[in-house]
Amino acid sequence: MNITVLVDNATSEGYCSEWGLSLHVQRGDTRVLLDFGQSGAFAQNAAKLGVDLTAVDAAVLSHAHYDHADGMASFFAANAHVPLYLSDSCAENCWSTKAGTSEPHYIGIHPGLLECHAKRLRRVPTNQVTTIAPGFHVVPHTTAGLANKGQRDGMLLQAQDGWLPDGFAHEVTLVMELDDAKDAPLVILSSCSHAGPAAITDEVGKAFPHRKMAAFVGGLHLMNSSDEEVLRVARDIVTAGIEHVYTGHCTGDRALELLKRELPGRVTQLHPGLSIIIA
Repeated sequence: MNITVLVDNATSEGYCSEWGLSLHVQRGDTRVLLDFGQSGAFAQNAAKLGVDLTAVDAAVLSHAHYDHADGMASFFAANAHVPLYLSDSCAENCWSTKAGTSEPHYIGIHPGLLECHAKRLRRVPTNQVTTIAPGFHVVPHTTAGLANKGQRDGMLLQAQDGWLPDGFAHEVTLVMELDDAKDAPLVILSSCSHAGPAAITDEVGKAFPHRKMAAFVGGLHLMNSSDEEVLRVARDIVTAGIEHVYTGHCTGDRALELLKRELPGRVTQLHPGLSIIIA
């Protein structure tokens, strides 16, 4: 199994970097693209890396934020046939009060993008696991009370009757089985982990009982977190039995430093061009 980082915020010589994330995942002959960054940069890097976007079998949008969704037009231009799986709750309605302003500012999918590509979209339910390809599954958030976390983090949804705290129903986790065995270890791909890794590993554990979690790949949304919160995440990773963590994007430099200290030899920083091989 191989995961190639097509775009991430970290700089990497010879590759485009931007605030966002895009991962190409290959298991045997099956290829899945998770997210598209915020522009066509991921496609430029894919070409340099020899990743053939026309050979992708399915695409997944992890959640409804611009830095993961707005490059989708570049993918659709390169690949004219495969579906894009996204949550049934995914819409162009995500806002934030962070980034130096007390007023809500838009952080969602570029307006009109979903309607423009509606024929390519495959909505997955928010209350059950969906298998999108052999060994690949989309797991929704089922943890109660996530709107409290959205409110604390200043993340909002625009509704007809005003603002609502984001409960992240639009966010999904991509889970991959390492092989075809019934008890195959799992790789968890969670692009931003707004719900928190503890909630995500608990949801995955309920969906796939008694499975080893070989790796956690993606952002941990810790860039504005206290050291205490980061250390709690490190403990949650140990409790879940996760063997390796590959993280970047929204994790933040300070959090990455602490995680490497608390989990020696188990944490690797993402960057464009990185190839992750998990056996």
